[in-house]
Amino acid sequence: MVPPPSTPRSLLPRVAAAAVRAVSTRHHPHPPPRPSPAAAAPPAFHAHLASVASHLPSLLAALSRARAARLPLPPATRALAASALLRHGRLPDALAHFGLLPDPGSGSGPPLPAPLCNALLAALASAGSLAHARRVLDRMLAGAVEPDTVGFGVFVKAVARRDDGLAEVLRLVEAVSRRGDRANRSVVAAMVVDGMCREGRIEDAWRALEEMRLRGWKPDFVAYRTVSVGFSKAGRAEEEGRILKQKRKLGVAPRKEDYRECLLSLVSNRLIVEAKEIAEAVVSGDFPIDDDVMNALIVSVSEFDADAASMFCKFMMGKGRFPSAEMLVRLCESLCKNMKGDEMWEIFRVLLDKGYCKNARGYHLVVSFLSKAGKVREAYDVLKEMKRKRLEPDISSYNSLMEALCRDDLLRPAKKLWDEMFTSGCSPNLQTYNILITKFAEIGESKEAQQLFDHMFQKGVAPDCATYTSVITMLCQENKYEQALEVFNKSLIQDAEVSGSVLAVFMRALCKQGNFKAALRVMCCAPSNAEYLNSHVILLKSLTDVGEVEMAIEHIKWIRSNCSSGFENIMNELMASLSTSTSIQHVTKLIQYLYSQKLVDEADPWIKFIGVYA
Repeated sequence: MVPPPSTPRSLLPRVAAAAVRAVSTRHHPHPPPRPSPAAAAPPAFHAHLASVASHLPSLLAALSRARAARLPLPPATRALAASALLRHGRLPDALAHFGLLPDPGSGSGPPLPAPLCNALLAALASAGSLAHARRVLDRMLAGAVEPDTVGFGVFVKAVARRDDGLAEVLRLVEAVSRRGDRANRSVVAAMVVDGMCREGRIEDAWRALEEMRLRGWKPDFVAYRTVSVGFSKAGRAEEEGRILKQKRKLGVAPRKEDYRECLLSLVSNRLIVEAKEIAEAVVSGDFPIDDDVMNALIVSVSEFDADAASMFCKFMMGKGRFPSAEMLVRLCESLCKNMKGDEMWEIFRVLLDKGYCKNARGYHLVVSFLSKAGKVREAYDVLKEMKRKRLEPDISSYNSLMEALCRDDLLRPAKKLWDEMFTSGCSPNLQTYNILITKFAEIGESKEAQQLFDHMFQKGVAPDCATYTSVITMLCQENKYEQALEVFNKSLIQDAEVSGSVLAVFMRALCKQGNFKAALRVMCCAPSNAEYLNSHVILLKSLTDVGEVEMAIEHIKWIRSNCSSGFENIMNELMASLSTSTSIQHVTKLIQYLYSQKLVDEADPWIKFIGVYA
C-alpha cells in the first residue's frame, strides 16, 4: 500500500500544541482542585458550550476554564467542541479534540459523529494535510462511519492530484465502496478527474474514468467532458474524439440536485476553492445549475477570484437570469479591488440591455460602482439613461460620479455635473461640498473653495471637521491667516467638539508655516475647554523643535495662569511628546526650566538627560 502523504510542517507544531491543550482536560493523576458549581456538572457545561459555540472568544474561554478545572469532557461535549472549532477555522484545535474521542470499538463511547468526521476529513484535505486526513478516514472506516460526497470527494481529489495518486485513489474507492452509499459516486468521479486534469495528468484521468466505472463509480457527462477538454487543450484531437464517444456510450447525465447539494455543502463548509473548481466544470459544460447556488457561489468566490466569479455571473446572465443584489455588490467590490473596470462594465452593459434596472436604486448601484472603478464616461452615460427614463438620480449617484471626476482631475466635467444637479432640482449635501472643496483646496483653487464654503452656509448645510480642515489648511498655505481665523471662529460657534479638532489642524498648519506669533494669538483667544488642550501641546512641541524655547516657556506661564484646570494634563502630554523631538539640546533647556519650577520631579526619566546634556 502506498504510504500516506506527509503532513505539512507548518501544521505539525500547531497540532502538537493543540493536542497538549485538549488532552489537559483528561483525568489528572493528582487530586484536582474543587471545581466551580458550573464546572462540576458536565451536562451543564455541555449546554453552556453549545450556547457559546458561535462566538469564538467565548468558546475558547469556556474550554480554557474547563481545562483549568480539569473537567473531564464526555465524548458528546468533545465532539461539540471539535465541530465548533472547525467552523471557526481552528483546524489544529478541532483535530486535537477529535483525536481524544474514543473509538466505538473500545466500548467506551458512542459512534463517531458522521458530520464532524466528514467535515474534518474535507478540511484537512483542503489544507494539504493528507496524512492527518487519511488517519481520520481510517478511523471512520474502522468505526463504520460512512464518508459522504464532500468529505470523501475533497480528500480523494487531493490524493488524485499527486503524481502517484491514481493507484491510491483506486484503493480508496475500493475501501469506501464497502461502506455504504452516502458518497455520490458520479460526483466523486468528476472531482477525481478534475483534480488530475488540473495537474496536467490527462492520461491518468482517462484511465480513472474506466477504472472507476468498472468499480461501480460511474462517471457522468461532467467527468467525461472534463477529460476531453484536457486532451483538447493538449492538441490531442484523436483522443478527445474517442473520449466523447465513450461519453455518449458509457456516461450518465448529471443530476442537477446532486451537484446542487455538493456545491452548497462545499460553500457552507467554506471549501470555496473546491466549490469553484467543480462549478467551473459544470458551468463550462453548460450543464444546469440553480440560481440560488450560483448566487451563493459567486458571493463566496468573489473574495479571492474575481475572474471566476465574473465568469459564473456571465453564465447566469447567458441563461436569461439576473443575479441577486447581494451577489452583484460583492462581485463589483471584488472587481474594483482587482482593478477590473472593463470586466465590470461588460457585466453592467448586459444587465442594462436586459432591463435589470427597474428603479433609481438599481441605477445608483451601477453608477456608484462604475464611478468607483474609474469608468466615469460610462457612469455618466448611465446617469443620462436614467433621465431619459424619467428616473431622477438622487444625490448619492451624483456624489459617486463627482468623486470619481475629482479623483481623475476632471474638474471641468465636475463643474458641469454640479450645474446639472441644480438644473435637475437636486440639492448638494455635505458630502458633495466636501468632495469639491477638498479637491479645489488640494490644487490651490482657493477662490473656488472659498465660494463653495460660503455657499454651504447660504444653503443651510453645516460644515464638518473635514470641510474646515481643508479650507483652513489651504488658507494657511497661502498665508491668509486672518481668513483662516475667521473660518476657525465659525467652527467655534458651530460645535465645540468639531472646533477642537479644527484647532489642532490650524495649529499644525500655522507651525508648519513658522507663524508662531499668529499661533500664540489664536491659542490665547481659544476657550480653555478640554477639547482644545491638545492644541497647546502641538504648539509647545513645535516651538521646542525649532529652538523657540523662550516662547514655549512664556506660553507655559500663560497656560498656568489661564488654564489651571487643564494645566497638569497639558504638561503630561507635552512630556510624552518630547520623546520624538528633533533636538535634545532644546528639550534639555525646556526640561531645566520645568524642573526649576517644580513641574518635573527627580523621578522623571527626562532628568537623566539633563544630567548628561546640561
